[in-house]
Amino acid sequence: WIDVYQGPPDWIVTDAGTNFRSTEFRQSAKAMSISIKEVPIEAHNSVGKVERYHTTLRRIYDIIRKEDPSASPKLALQMALKAINDTAGPNGLVPTLLVYGAYPRMTDDSQPSPDIIQRAEAIRKATKEVREIHAKRKVDDALAMRNGPDTSLTIRLPLQSEVRVWREKDGWQGPFRLIAADGEDCTIDTPRGPKVFRSTAVKPFHTDPDDVAGQPAAGS
Repeated sequence: WIDVYQGPPDWIVTDAGTNFRSTEFRQSAKAMSISIKEVPIEAHNSVGKVERYHTTLRRIYDIIRKEDPSASPKLALQMALKAINDTAGPNGLVPTLLVYGAYPRMTDDSQPSPDIIQRAEAIRKATKEVREIHAKRKVDDALAMRNGPDTSLTIRLPLQSEVRVWREKDGWQGPFRLIAADGEDCTIDTPRGPKVFRSTAVKPFHTDPDDVAGQPAAGS
């Protein structure tokens, strides 16, 4: 619906997948004046809010479907989003108040139907669950808070330096060549072509001095 009133978005943030690198996808985005930003490899926290909040939304959706089985999947999803938007998030902000400045008013002239009462009870339970999820997230964030790794050494590396990269399945791999650096994004020359990694997943490759000393001199 936002496209109808405000036009297409200025940016699209995509995962590091081959389907988003296709010529058709990029040409379609360019035709609508949309810039594409690809998330670096192994940088899961860079993914958009939709994926980060999927767990909460799914939990609330399941509660509403359980409390009101007569509600259609589309209506249950609307009620789940309503419950989340009317509740203060981990940052203390209420999305509904940010957009409209007030909660919508309800009339007291007519008595609600039994279906409305059942749906209101489902939303009330869902809202309670949202508050508990947000409270648990605050505690987990506080317990897990720590200083990030120092990436200044990686960022200052000269181009063509040998580095290693972190992969979840295989651990540290390399050495590879650092061919470009843009802020915290490092472009690495891998056997499958240039790949962009976050600086936290890249570290310098240090050659063993004994191996260097044991190599024969050039021309000998």
